[in-house]
Amino acid sequence: GISQDAGEAFKWYSKAAERGDGAAMGHLGNMYAQGIHVKADNSTAIEWYKQGIEKGNAIAMAGYGYMCMYGMGVQQSYPEAFKYFTQAAEQGNQDARFNLGALYIGGHGVVKDYAKAIYYFTLAANRGHMLALNNLAMMHLHGFGTPRSCPNALQFLKAVAERGRHGIHLQRAYKLYHQGAVDKSLMLYSEAAEMGYDVAQGNTAHLLDLGSTPFTAGRKDKALRAFEMSAQQGSMDSEVKIGDYYYHGWGTQRDIKKAVAHYRIASEARMAQAMFNLGWMHEHGVGMPQDLHLAKRYYDMSIETAAESMWPTLPCLAGLWVRILVKEAIVTCDKWADFLNKEYRTYGVDLPPSVVWLPWMGKHWDMLLASVLFGMLGATMMLKVQVVSQRRAMQRERRGGFNQRM
Repeated sequence: GISQDAGEAFKWYSKAAERGDGAAMGHLGNMYAQGIHVKADNSTAIEWYKQGIEKGNAIAMAGYGYMCMYGMGVQQSYPEAFKYFTQAAEQGNQDARFNLGALYIGGHGVVKDYAKAIYYFTLAANRGHMLALNNLAMMHLHGFGTPRSCPNALQFLKAVAERGRHGIHLQRAYKLYHQGAVDKSLMLYSEAAEMGYDVAQGNTAHLLDLGSTPFTAGRKDKALRAFEMSAQQGSMDSEVKIGDYYYHGWGTQRDIKKAVAHYRIASEARMAQAMFNLGWMHEHGVGMPQDLHLAKRYYDMSIETAAESMWPTLPCLAGLWVRILVKEAIVTCDKWADFLNKEYRTYGVDLPPSVVWLPWMGKHWDMLLASVLFGMLGATMMLKVQVVSQRRAMQRERRGGFNQRM
């Protein structure tokens, strides 16, 4: 939001420190330790760190621990460094967590423990610590404290690379999109997508899928390719979209089997939309055998996975229950018809199975509906007449009793 200015930062940190702010003291210690805007001075840095530590600030603790670790202005002491790193890490300081990992991987002041090193590097990496990401990549690459895994190392190194200068393109593309320059934004996202940025691949696919400008309209095939690149990097949202594209035949030939395959992949990753789609396909027998009970299972899983999917799914569940009840009623009718035919065939009973009368009902559904409505209307009229007759009889009884008393 504002331009970088170390001098202004130093001024405001100094004012805050004068009023007893521990974080400001820690930042001033960092500026003196690293020589930012001021001449590097370890003694002054240590003074600020100690004041910050008295305030319980994690930045100051991590900074002082670093000075102890490398003997900068104080006597080198790994145990002392470990002590302050631990206190800062407990407050969530990422630099402290990274440095604890460094102590464990090198066995400095502690027993060498690759598992604990990975633990602290992972905590810091999850908060975007670049060096922690890089160290995790190297440990997975060489098998330190974990089984050797080139794919895992690649993912960590990719995360480091994406935080480099090329990531600026993503920021520019984002700003252009919100300024309404969709086509320019797409060009930048497309360039980053080809370089392997998964976020850019997903955004490129999204813009091409929307087709909101003449430049992006009618490029469903390009959108599908971008979704496929994004899905290869683990995007389950893209897996669902690929399933949609194959189901509807957007940008490719329609292929229900491929749609089902992509929906299954996303469903196994707990994507509610994919579960709903599979439930609907099982209910209507699209691309797979009709199975109402399996459809219900997928609908239930969709609701359990994402609460917001409840309202779109409930009407489908209601319709599914009706279909299940009707199907069970038809099966029951066939069983009774078969039973009665066997028991009373000698009396001329020959009830047809559902395969005979169901098509007839489907063909004459309008007449059946009208008959049901007229029947309901007639029953309502008869009930009304009966109620009115009872009321009149009660009124006559009341009048008769009144005359007798008179």
